Amino acid sequence: MPPENWEIWLDTQLSPIIAKWMAEYLGSVVKSSYSLQLNNLSDTAIYNMAKAHGNVILISKDADFDELVNRLGSPPKLIVIKKGNCDNREMWEFIKPNITKAIRILTTSNVDIVELD
Repeated sequence: MPPENWEIWLDTQLSPIIAKWMAEYLGSVVKSSYSLQLNNLSDTAIYNMAKAHGNVILISKDADFDELVNRLGSPPKLIVIKKGNCDNREMWEFIKPNITKAIRILTTSNVDIVELD
């Protein structure tokens, strides 16, 4: 579970239902790109909004965020999902076993990017 002052934002490739399941599992604030109205914005615009917000962990399958965080720094911190297309339940079952550890690494260290593969 992330500290209270952190939010988790899921990128467009991840369904809003995964945000709901993750919020219930973690007991934390988890928002989908749709609830944030980010689904039609460029990756750079999403990165800039997350940076302006502060303590945000982006979760994405998009390699562009990896490049943005490496080039421009954090926040936001990033969890990169390295899994191909699948249904929502399978994706959540892939993420769930490692999400708590990934969040802990990002919120308690100087690590900016964690990959789940």
